[in-house]
Amino acid sequence: MQPLPGWRRGAPLSFALATSVLALSACGGKKSGEPSNPPRTQLSAEIRRTSFGIPHIKANDEAGLGYGIGYAYAEDNACLLAEEILTVNGERSKYFDPRTASYPVENAPSNLDSDFFYLAVNSEAAVNAALNAQSTAVRELLRGYVAGFNAWLDQPQSGTVNAMCRNQPWLRKIKEQDLARLMRRTAMSNGSVGFVGGIGAAQPPGTAQAAPAAAAVIPAARPRRTASNGLAVGGERSENGRGIVLGQPHLAWLNNSRFYEMHLTIPGKLDVMGASLPGLPVVGIGFTQNFAWTHTTDTSAHATFYALQLDSKDPTRYMVDGQSIAMGRREISVEARNGDGRLVKQTRTLYTTEYGPLVQVPEMELNWSASRAFALRDANADNHRMLEQWYAMNKASSLEELKQLNQRIVGNPWNNTLAADKEGRTLFMNVSPVANLPTLAQCQLPQPAYLDAQNAFTLDGSRKACNWVDDAGAPQAGIMAGSRLPVLENRDYVQNANDSAWLANPATPLTGFSPLVSKQGAVQGMRTRQMLTELQSRPKKLGMADLQDMALNNKVYLMQAVQDDLKPFCASRSWQPDAGRACAALGGWDGRANLDSDLAYVYLRGIWAGTLSRMQGDAAIWAVPFNAADPVHTPRGLRYRDPALAEALSLALDGVIASLNAKGVPLAAKLGEVQVATVNGRRIGIHGGADLMGVLNAIETDAPANGVFEVQAGTTYLQVVGFDAQGPVAQTLLAYSQSSDPSSPHRSDQTDRFSRKQWIALPFREAAILADPGYRSKTIKQ
Repeated sequence: MQPLPGWRRGAPLSFALATSVLALSACGGKKSGEPSNPPRTQLSAEIRRTSFGIPHIKANDEAGLGYGIGYAYAEDNACLLAEEILTVNGERSKYFDPRTASYPVENAPSNLDSDFFYLAVNSEAAVNAALNAQSTAVRELLRGYVAGFNAWLDQPQSGTVNAMCRNQPWLRKIKEQDLARLMRRTAMSNGSVGFVGGIGAAQPPGTAQAAPAAAAVIPAARPRRTASNGLAVGGERSENGRGIVLGQPHLAWLNNSRFYEMHLTIPGKLDVMGASLPGLPVVGIGFTQNFAWTHTTDTSAHATFYALQLDSKDPTRYMVDGQSIAMGRREISVEARNGDGRLVKQTRTLYTTEYGPLVQVPEMELNWSASRAFALRDANADNHRMLEQWYAMNKASSLEELKQLNQRIVGNPWNNTLAADKEGRTLFMNVSPVANLPTLAQCQLPQPAYLDAQNAFTLDGSRKACNWVDDAGAPQAGIMAGSRLPVLENRDYVQNANDSAWLANPATPLTGFSPLVSKQGAVQGMRTRQMLTELQSRPKKLGMADLQDMALNNKVYLMQAVQDDLKPFCASRSWQPDAGRACAALGGWDGRANLDSDLAYVYLRGIWAGTLSRMQGDAAIWAVPFNAADPVHTPRGLRYRDPALAEALSLALDGVIASLNAKGVPLAAKLGEVQVATVNGRRIGIHGGADLMGVLNAIETDAPANGVFEVQAGTTYLQVVGFDAQGPVAQTLLAYSQSSDPSSPHRSDQTDRFSRKQWIALPFREAAILADPGYRSKTIKQ
């Protein structure tokens, strides 16, 4: 199909196809791109559950395996999946107040803005293109998953669980297209999905909906929602000469980000265990008989902003090399409830360009004015290879095959991969769809400092030379070939905590890459510094217990960096009683965020956040500035003798005390009493600390309310996997437990274990599965 007038080569496929399909429909033509149907086979699976409700699903083929996954997932999370499908179909406003937040987090887009966004990016054409791009094996997994979920809905006993949505009209049977929409949302999580409101409500200046006040998305100060720690230890550093992997992803504790543990087996073809996200019939992080792996969110540019020079005569036209080009337009209608509950149709025209959709976020200085606008090009809008990539990894037999599969498919959307095998080899890969732009230096434009801090790139959209360039070795237009991206193999260790690939192992730094891929010589995050400090300070030989301790010892790296200056700072000033007691607590603190810790961690977190805000960043705070020759130990220390900084620190301490008192947080409380996860009305104390503080067990909370800080993000699926002569040995925890159903016995059982730091040994071998005290089995067929 040829692009319509106004579209140029290199335009994001999803928006271009959507426009083309609409044009054909308007002319009465036949729609193209409808998904093909793979051959049908009988669906059958055995679901065996062990302690904590973990399913071990066995089938003879992919369709049967998907059938078992969909059925088991529905047993535990039917309402969760149904609401997520509602979201990605752009139907939230049909059932909920269009004006309310689409998720219960700060600055979430409204239901209405969310609906417009998902109807735009998940057009019928884009979804069908995604389905048609899958291999027969993956299509069979999807087909089976759909059939399994729907089969569970048909069971009479399904009405006794997931009662919170059982009578809701949006709990319905699902289709393969629904899973494709979920797949696309997952792939774009760290790109377009971060700007749901900014894309779904972007309007030209002078229109009724221009610059909507509630359309903002993630502001710079908001905690990052996708992050992770990863460590793969090789034979030179492990006690038994075999590999060990620590995986500690940090995501929101919300529906779309909740991991689900499962063990998948097709005899003779597949045997993998670990965790995945809703609607994905593969293991995303886990282990096989031969190796274990994890992912961490990388810093590569999977999306870039384009600053558009607009035509002075029309703000819906933009200039490229002196030529005026009309933006693509798509009129989208949403069914939304009005004030009296009736459904009415709300319509917007959304705009796109050869680079991608228009994005409008005034809080980030991304404004659509008469002369300038911004578009977002997202490589993962056209990355239909994510499931293919992960399923190939699930079936891989070795680290070498794992590496080759990633370099060929380049489908892992926004992650690094860290792995180790039973032979003691380790592998680090920063291989994912990354913008390919050799002329970056000539095309990058000045941008706000907070965009620099997020490793964002604003490019000149007025020149054709600044569009992404095709790479002959890449599987997708405009991205780099996998062979050009950072890879490190050794028998020592590789690590990552969401910094660039540079210091995956400081002994062999990865250098010489485009800043779009990986920056070198830059300040490292505090979790990276904590990870490397732990590795430097521990014995030469490490065991699984060492990695388990690293993951949950809750050391606050920021305290290590400033503790020598905190006491003299506190002694240098006169304090009100509460602030004086806070200083005393800081002076006697062991620097950990454990359940039995006092509120010193809360004080330091408040002081640091408040000071950063008042000082407009941390450059003026550190006594010893960053030194690229010593990136682990710099910057450090407080310039507390500087009057401006001392005043900022004092005001920040007063501010945190005032906030705690106003919100009813007892100053004499222990951390575990006030940092909690509330499950079915029961508060469970949660240890750990904010990413800002450099705690490997990152835990992010809401602002204090009703006397507590409610956990909303952080450590999710936690695994330490080693190997013995028989194969993998896995210790895990799922912080929020396996089921989101309030009536399930597995709604909070692992949350209690996580709170107590009581790890769970996963049964992988057949004998261990059969011997598990919670073992039960059933076979399902269609």
